[in-house]
Amino acid sequence: MSTFSSVLSRVSVKAKSAWARLFTAGLLSAFAAAPALADLPQVEGPTSSGAGTGLMGTLSGHVQDGIVLGGLVLCGFAFFKVAEASLVTFGEVRNDRASWTKFGSIVVVGIVLLVAVIWLLGKSAEVIS
Repeated sequence: MSTFSSVLSRVSVKAKSAWARLFTAGLLSAFAAAPALADLPQVEGPTSSGAGTGLMGTLSGHVQDGIVLGGLVLCGFAFFKVAEASLVTFGEVRNDRASWTKFGSIVVVGIVLLVAVIWLLGKSAEVIS
């Protein structure tokens, strides 16, 4: 039983020591980073026209910027889907399961889709602002 208690004692001392080292490292890191955080630039307001009219105007501007950012994500998603469809159709053409006409139509319709999505995003950004 004494062997078990001595092992338990050593483990608890090691655990306390590990927590103390971890706490000390975190505390020193926080104090070391404080002077570095002092020279950061000020946060800019939203780019929409509602900025500068109080809290609600700033929040409205951030929401508008978020909607435009969501549209940009949608454009990126549309681009990847068009590229994926084009690559799949090209693979089918190479394996003689589809024609070059199908590949060309996929590419043309995809480009038209991308132009339409980008144009609509620009229009929606103008309307929201």
